Amino acid sequence: MEAGMRTAATLGGFLALVSAAAFAPSASAQTATFTIRLRAELEVRDPERPAQALEALPLVEERMRTVIDGQHATTELVQVFRNQTAARLEGRYLLRPSLDARVQGFAYYIGEERIEGEVLERQAARQVYDAVTTVRRDPAILEQTADGELTFRVFPIEPGEDKRVETTFGEWLRRQGEDVTYRVPLASPSASVEILLRDPRAREVRSPTHELAVEQIEGGLRIRARATGAHRGQLVLRYTIEETPWTPSVWVHRDEGHSGYFVLSLAAPEGYADRVAPKDVTLVLDRSGSMAGQAIVNARQAASDVIRRLGASDRLNVIAFDDDVDPLFHQPRAADAAVRADALQFVARLSPGGGTDIGFALRRAIDAQGDSRGRPQVVIFLTDGQSDARTALEVAQRDRRDVRVFTVGVGDGVNRALLSRLAAVKRGTFTHIARATEIEAQVGHLYAQIAHPLLVDVSLDVEGATASRIYPRTLPDLFVDDELVIAGRFRGGEGALRFAVRGTVGGQPVQMHTSAQPEVSGRRAWVGRRWAVWRVDHLLEEIQLEGERPELRDEVVSLALAYDFVTPYTAFLAIPEREVTAAARGTLDAARAQRGQAAARHTDAVALRTSGGGPGGGESVMRAEADMEEPGMDVRPAALEGGAAGCASCTVGARRELPLLSRGALLLASLLLGLALRRR
Repeated sequence: MEAGMRTAATLGGFLALVSAAAFAPSASAQTATFTIRLRAELEVRDPERPAQALEALPLVEERMRTVIDGQHATTELVQVFRNQTAARLEGRYLLRPSLDARVQGFAYYIGEERIEGEVLERQAARQVYDAVTTVRRDPAILEQTADGELTFRVFPIEPGEDKRVETTFGEWLRRQGEDVTYRVPLASPSASVEILLRDPRAREVRSPTHELAVEQIEGGLRIRARATGAHRGQLVLRYTIEETPWTPSVWVHRDEGHSGYFVLSLAAPEGYADRVAPKDVTLVLDRSGSMAGQAIVNARQAASDVIRRLGASDRLNVIAFDDDVDPLFHQPRAADAAVRADALQFVARLSPGGGTDIGFALRRAIDAQGDSRGRPQVVIFLTDGQSDARTALEVAQRDRRDVRVFTVGVGDGVNRALLSRLAAVKRGTFTHIARATEIEAQVGHLYAQIAHPLLVDVSLDVEGATASRIYPRTLPDLFVDDELVIAGRFRGGEGALRFAVRGTVGGQPVQMHTSAQPEVSGRRAWVGRRWAVWRVDHLLEEIQLEGERPELRDEVVSLALAYDFVTPYTAFLAIPEREVTAAARGTLDAARAQRGQAAARHTDAVALRTSGGGPGGGESVMRAEADMEEPGMDVRPAALEGGAAGCASCTVGARRELPLLSRGALLLASLLLGLALRRR
């Protein structure tokens, strides 16, 4: 359904209005009535009436409660909007949490009655919503419309009514250096904010946007926040991790009778970057027609920034490409002042035009590396990624040389899937530069990674159980100010699990251990959901790269239905049973049956829903026995004593086939889930 309101809000959430009495195709910009100026574009649908410009609903209450367990945040956001008009309205609510956040709970209120959402296949949810709104009933639907953007449509909102919306979302908080940052959109400067931080490693809790009141409680810290006059619209919370260098952390969850889940993180310690090693850097710039406008300007600026940072001991080459390639040199040359000046002039002259062949450009860049004499070889791609993905990935996968490829997506229309996968295959990183203002900071961080790869050729062993479905499928190198995060499943084993991260530091093989006892590690349902999210992200990336195959789409839908989160193929639908029309009943029953089938297939996901611990789950972070000690670093043989019983080298997660369920078991699970849904 396209009725309602499309918005360009950058922070927070709000309800935008369309009068049910006004239906003319028109649009106009409006400003919300609360402090943050949120721009709204209105669409109405009555061809017989002129467009009516209406303000966004005022936000009268906002409350947020967050549990941060280790580095995972579960956020419950409650917002109440008031219809101060005399019209019956349809509202559209927009929320933009971080790119990594996934909505896992949704509800709205009709008066004092709470209507809880259920995850259904998206097209079915839309059909039910449209069928019910045509007779002016009370459904709501929450969908994912773009990266990190969620919309919620509700009808009707009666004159004078307060409409309460509750959204729960989970996300992994990335670590940079010693700092972890949590960001959440808040629309009201008077929002009530409470955060429970459960991480014994956490120190120096602070915020550049809010005044904090921090209280030590059992199991962690309780933090209350109040917005300052200068910063309203987003809460930014930071805390510092204090731990022994090279110490992995692991969080595990297992329900009785089911396979378990784990999330492991390892951060690059500060102070371990040796001198900057001489390196060969090849810049590959996309000058195709799709880069016209600000994209080519930003690419030229970013490339010039890298060139200026190179030292005299480095070597440099620049290759421009569209559907052909144009190299500055045959192979990298010493980056003296003259070579850098030539490179800057070459970059400044680039203008867009022609097609795009990333695969051809990548092949030429790799072939042009020449004799590295043991120097690191780095290729930096600056492109929007609009090219044939299969050809480019085949080039990367066939190459067996130790060339690292870093991809930089420039502009808004970036093919994230291709550029992320290219970087992963060639053990680099993907960076997105959307605006010119981001170039200096992003290029600086990228250059620090190129200059200081700390841990390379990374693999993971799991001892005490059999590990499978490890994500990411190819484990990346670990760079300065970065962290390695790995999620996976495990099965079997009675005692402690032992995790060993192996790699090479400064040419020497090293290994780091940590262990966890699943039965006593606390209930952390978020660990299972986070694994499911990363599994689905991998499948969605496959769809973007290779096209939508039925088996890929079906697994995305099945996992999202079973683990309860929104994807491009699923949505939350909230509707009172009494409001389901005869026209919608068949579609809704079929969608719920599909959800029951997903539950029967993924019984471990159903078990997660009954796990205790509340938002965040669990009380403590399982700590490591660090095999690397003081700054001198304890270098150990790469092999573990006594072979690992799990994944021997989990750079690619092994696939585990799920057992086939009998038709009777499938039907029983569907009926049980249907009864549980009706009891809501």
